Amino acid sequence: MTTLNSSQAKRIWRTAIKKAWNDRCAYCGNPPIDDKSLTIDHVKPRAHGGQDQTKNCIPACLRCNADKGSDQWMSWFRMQDFYSIEAEIRIKNWLIKGKVEFGSEEDSIWLDKFINHITT
Repeated sequence: MTTLNSSQAKRIWRTAIKKAWNDRCAYCGNPPIDDKSLTIDHVKPRAHGGQDQTKNCIPACLRCNADKGSDQWMSWFRMQDFYSIEAEIRIKNWLIKGKVEFGSEEDSIWLDKFINHITT
């Protein structure tokens, strides 16, 4: 296994989360308009104790991420015009499973542990 520095590991982690959601916002389902417009949202905001873990992070467009801010995700999401029960179920499943495939489940677990170690 190749040794990664923290910025490389974060970039791979963020990219894998976005790819797991087909490079679309988990909330509204829209694709990004450019490379910087799809962000990573902490479903439970860091301001409320949310952590930098795969199971707490989903891709969100700039608009959804900024609009949600530090609100509780489900209350915010259910008030949106683009809300769907299918999207809510997908997000809930993601929060429970917290998996992104990096070739194997062991690689995914290793990368989560690595990210959590370098961000604490």
